[in-house]
Amino acid sequence: MSTADDEPQIGERTRLAELIQIMGRHGLNGLALRLGLLPGRSEQPVDLGTPERVVALLRDLGPVAVKLGQVLATREDLLGPEWVRALSTLQDRVTPLPFEALEPTILAALGSPIADVFARFDREPIAAASIAQVHAATLRNGTEVVVKVRRPGIAERVDADLRLIRRIARLAARHSPEIRRLKPDELLRFFAESLSQEMDLSAEAAACESIGAFLQPLGVRTPGFYWDQVGRRINVQERLDGVPVRAILDRAGEDGAGQGAADVAGRYADAVLRMIIFNGRFHADPHPGNVFVLADGALAFIDFGAVGVLSPARRNEVVTLVLAIAGEDTRSVTDVLLQWSGETDVDRQALNRDLDALIGQFRGAVLQQIELADIFGRVFALLRTYRLALPPDLALLLRTLLIAEGFVRRLDPGFDIAARAAPIARELLRERIGPAGLKRGGRRLATSLGRLAAASPELVALAERVARSGALPIELQKGAVSSPPALPRRADPNVLSAGLLVAGAILQHDHDVVGAILMASAVLPAGWAWYSSRQRR
Repeated sequence: MSTADDEPQIGERTRLAELIQIMGRHGLNGLALRLGLLPGRSEQPVDLGTPERVVALLRDLGPVAVKLGQVLATREDLLGPEWVRALSTLQDRVTPLPFEALEPTILAALGSPIADVFARFDREPIAAASIAQVHAATLRNGTEVVVKVRRPGIAERVDADLRLIRRIARLAARHSPEIRRLKPDELLRFFAESLSQEMDLSAEAAACESIGAFLQPLGVRTPGFYWDQVGRRINVQERLDGVPVRAILDRAGEDGAGQGAADVAGRYADAVLRMIIFNGRFHADPHPGNVFVLADGALAFIDFGAVGVLSPARRNEVVTLVLAIAGEDTRSVTDVLLQWSGETDVDRQALNRDLDALIGQFRGAVLQQIELADIFGRVFALLRTYRLALPPDLALLLRTLLIAEGFVRRLDPGFDIAARAAPIARELLRERIGPAGLKRGGRRLATSLGRLAAASPELVALAERVARSGALPIELQKGAVSSPPALPRRADPNVLSAGLLVAGAILQHDHDVVGAILMASAVLPAGWAWYSSRQRR
């Protein structure tokens, strides 16, 4: 029995009919059947069309469909290589609107005549995309600026297209188990949130200034904004004078250009990795068109329409995964992947075996010979085999890392972004467990331990025993284990202590007690042994 929400409105029915006609023109009636847009048995074998035909369809459907295709191009955990390659050809470039079409939006957003704010305003745009286009201008005081203006009517178009896409996704999920596996509701929710941020030009300005404040001590610049002329439909920002990195890439093969390109690669990689590891908010589209080398040699990032956020909870899950991979603990790797995908009907033993084989392929390999794209490609293939999916925010993080690796490898083919991350991770460790870091966390830790002691004195006693003995006491009730488990690999105490130390340092930022217990478990046994040896002398 259908609900009112299931019944499309008159406008949506018209647009659905138009969509079916367009799909027919592209030879995609089989796909329309599989999506539930045409009557018939969708489980029967049908011609779903080639990736190229689907890409042509998305171009015809307009900006929201193109942006959705661009998002899907980043989801190698969901789609095969041939689909990713085809979707990656989608570009968010559109025919610029004439100035006369934009002028009413500019006037309404500024609240005054253009001549009152700008001494000069170029009528021809310097860039145009589906959401906004960019014009060069000069303020009344002579400052050169860039004016980004949202295209008129785009908000209504995006809202209508998103409603239509959600309806199609619900229909498709009901008709196709394969599409249900893609978790279209979660994917579209993340897509809608990203579009909403991109539509709000004041949100872009705020993100740019926030991340820019983090990047500034690293010698990386971002544009400043003139907040009197910033709103949802317009933002006015500083025009940075520099050379786009695309020009450096063009010169990278020439004599004398290699050293400069390598220097840019190093500074760029440091900026991207530190945004992710330390800041938690990062530029999610750091491609060569959004990076400049300024006249004074500083690096600059522009266009913060796409911003990624790595929440504390997600950061802890990533830490768990990294420690599990480093310790070759495939069971824990499996646990994290299944938690992320939300799947339960999976052959865990087979997945464990395949993960163990995958990790073994890189055991003992030279870092410079390993590309993140290669590692991620193999992991994504495994996820597709077992019909597992990554959370959209994590997929965005991996996409950003792949963009960064592709960027630096083009600038400097021998660049090793994984090795570049190692000293940054060590710096994070020193910050978390050094005197300043411990002092910052001391008050929170004391308060947390006080609350914990009042609520659960047994847990505090357990922490004390762990710290003294370096062992974690575990009791099993009779009958709790139905069959003897496989014996784990014998752990190297030094490796275990190092793992506990790193995990505790990272987790202490968000979970004082857990982090402190882990660090104490790593450090105190060695300290106790040293103290005991001194006493025996």
